[in-house]
Amino acid sequence: MPAAQENPTDLVTDAVQPQLEPSSLPSNTDPDVVLESANLPEYEQTWRLNATEWKGFLSQSSYLDREQYLIQADICRDDGATAWILTSAKLPTNEDGSRPILAACETAKKNAYVAKDGVLQKVTSHGIGSVYCRPEYRGKGYAGTMIKELGKKLETFQQPKESKGRFSVLYSDIGPKFYARHGWRPFPSTHISLKTIDNAGEYHQRRAEITPLPHVKDLKYQDLVALPLISNLEDKLVNISSANPSKTFVAFQPDMRNLQWHFMREEFLAESLDREKPQVKGAVDQNTGIALIWVRTYSEDSSDWHLSVLYVHIPESVVHTDETRKSLSALLLRAQYEAHIWDMADGVEVWDPRREVVEAAQAIAYGHEVQVISRDQEHICSLKWNGSDAGDVVWLANERYAWC
Repeated sequence: MPAAQENPTDLVTDAVQPQLEPSSLPSNTDPDVVLESANLPEYEQTWRLNATEWKGFLSQSSYLDREQYLIQADICRDDGATAWILTSAKLPTNEDGSRPILAACETAKKNAYVAKDGVLQKVTSHGIGSVYCRPEYRGKGYAGTMIKELGKKLETFQQPKESKGRFSVLYSDIGPKFYARHGWRPFPSTHISLKTIDNAGEYHQRRAEITPLPHVKDLKYQDLVALPLISNLEDKLVNISSANPSKTFVAFQPDMRNLQWHFMREEFLAESLDREKPQVKGAVDQNTGIALIWVRTYSEDSSDWHLSVLYVHIPESVVHTDETRKSLSALLLRAQYEAHIWDMADGVEVWDPRREVVEAAQAIAYGHEVQVISRDQEHICSLKWNGSDAGDVVWLANERYAWC
């Protein structure tokens, strides 16, 4: 990734690359069509090219500010994020020195785990995002060529010498077939949705109905550091892989680098809407240690705004009893009320909900059935395993914090 600039809004160029003449467009199978890492002007060009489709309610300039702001996140520093472009060595460069971009994407380096037979291995993995081909160049196979070549590069990219990366992931918004053809196998992509709570009175009434009353405390950013998120997930991976020796379990580390990126994105969008920067990042039951971490998700249509639960932290030492179910119910109620406070009309969304989370949600649904929804078009979790035993791979904690 190019070095972050001191001024996040000091963009290198203010124009979109000129469109190539149709007659000059190369075939996607030409040997001179290659996938290369982008320099800074090219990275910024990818934002300018995809802004029309992805800026949502932001203006073009605000969208560019947001993207430049997000590459200041800890997870993006020190080559943590890389922009990739499909280009051709035979095409002339632009006036700013950038190469023509036929298709583009970016990757984020992430700390991850592979666990088998009770043995936990810490690995470097990659999340893929921002896959884009400008409309004028679509239908020529450029995106497919780019993804195919990216899969090859990520097998060794940023890996220790003479080692091979174990897996990479992406989230498809175009259905499961395109990426599956290139090796990214769709995994179960599920979530539950809960309605908002209408007012403070209703929230406190429902809380009072949960006895004994859990001691729910709001979590701010500095509070999250004290939660044993990483060690707890490592323990879970060891335990579950020991109990299921025929399977390989993988997961992303729920570290502060991952969480911070989501918070920065949320805070930028909130301020763009002239709202206060969100301070409450989740809630914890001090009796059980169970916690929810969340962000507010904004979109162009305010009726789609919702509170996204990034991660559900359940200590491995917790035995699942009626008390822990009440603890989860109280935390979900707190999330529903937070959604109300922030005008999240679409309520609360929890990805990859565990059985106990679904049961806790059902306990406070008041006659409504909580349905586990399987996504088949948007945010489809897809994983490319660089080994021969892909059928036995289980993606654990496939929650919103892993999204990129």
